Amino acid sequence: MIEIIREERAKHGMERIVRVRVVNGALSGAVSDALSFGWECLTSEGELKGVALEVIDQPLRVACGSCGLEFVPEDNHYMPCPACEEILGHDIISGKELYIEEIEADVPGDKGEVAASGSAACPKP
Repeated sequence: MIEIIREERAKHGMERIVRVRVVNGALSGAVSDALSFGWECLTSEGELKGVALEVIDQPLRVACGSCGLEFVPEDNHYMPCPACEEILGHDIISGKELYIEEIEADVPGDKGEVAASGSAACPKP
């Protein structure tokens, strides 16, 4: 994650990164608290010192394999459909993702404003 941030910083000419937002799905295999702790340890000094990490927890969302109803199961392992009670064959709609959603940074020529955009902060036109 830190290497991707460094690459985006160089690619877009970011002077100072202010904040990084990461989306962590319920089934991604990453623990949000562990991501935050690792970030603090790895950015305690150097070019990313003081950069805030915001972790957005993305809940699991599935579509029933039988009736097609989309729902958020109460448990990530046992998922009976609230409409037809089917427990198997659901399609995962969201919850497996783990990605950098946004890098917020100061960009040269932005008159001191903080620029932010989708997956990487791009200079404003």
